[in-house]
Amino acid sequence: MTGKAAHIHAAAPGGRRYLAAMTPEKRADISNGIWLCAHHADLIDRDEVTYTPDMLRAMKREHELDCDRKHRAALRGGEASLDLIAIGPDIVFCGELLGVDKSQWRLHLQNFVDGDLHDLLKFIERFERAPTIDRYVLINSLGDGRVLSAAPSVNKELTGGHMLTCPIYPSAERITAAELPMDFALSEDHDLMPTENGGIAEVAGIAALPQTIKTCLSSQKGESPFHRDFGTRFAKYFRLLAGSPWLEQILKLEVIRQAAIPYVDPLDNRQYTPFQCVEQVYGVELLANGPSENWLPIRLDLEVKGLGRWQRDLSICVPTEEVKRPSWHELMAGPLDRIQS
Repeated sequence: MTGKAAHIHAAAPGGRRYLAAMTPEKRADISNGIWLCAHHADLIDRDEVTYTPDMLRAMKREHELDCDRKHRAALRGGEASLDLIAIGPDIVFCGELLGVDKSQWRLHLQNFVDGDLHDLLKFIERFERAPTIDRYVLINSLGDGRVLSAAPSVNKELTGGHMLTCPIYPSAERITAAELPMDFALSEDHDLMPTENGGIAEVAGIAALPQTIKTCLSSQKGESPFHRDFGTRFAKYFRLLAGSPWLEQILKLEVIRQAAIPYVDPLDNRQYTPFQCVEQVYGVELLANGPSENWLPIRLDLEVKGLGRWQRDLSICVPTEEVKRPSWHELMAGPLDRIQS
């Protein structure tokens, strides 16, 4: 055992630093927890005079701030060992891309951020039964991803970590930005725009690009009754990771997924990437600490087919737990519906 999850105020009467006035909810909250090595967990548990609650909270706060600074500095510096890689929807790990050929990617798995080795083994065992849209690998440093053509294989390395070999399909087809289909035009206030003759304004081609990106990222996965697999997990990740140095990197993986992994339309059995024309994701930056009235400003840096490097600030809808917004498909005919028509 290398670590222990300990209470600052004990969980039960008679324990160290037990506080009778604390509610059961507060006692079980993460704010009353501290992660310690096994040796120091025992040391602190034997000495509540020296290690007061205030001292433990200060130690915890100082260590978390130090980790935050180190993570942010490493991520800005682009250290390969801190690159985030996703295998399917439930596994994210720190690792490195070791080799590439036309039929496979070879990865070094250093440690898990989401999921664990058991989850990875389950993904491999159940690969053939998994939905096609969940069979993918995404790499932040590449700003790209691929659909897996077969289950990954895993080998333990003597130097630590694991080696993954991921069989892949070729890169998904994209259209040029000029070929983006017709869409209803939205105003800066996210409303439909009427025309002088009483109709609804439309937009297509390159002019439709910002709106296509915004609509895709504002659609939460599972909110449309007709397209259950379409959309992002932005709201989920924001609730889980707000304030974390990893949040932007996790969101970048989601943007890569929208750019690189084809969506299979259940109505006409066609497939296309949600962004349709984005070939690479260079960066995703949050421009605010949180959504304002459910809208979150972000900065995107993308490679767009037919345009090249494309950078834009957009506000995307990230609903909070307290306020559930209407789905984009309830507010208007979404881009998927217009593609079908």
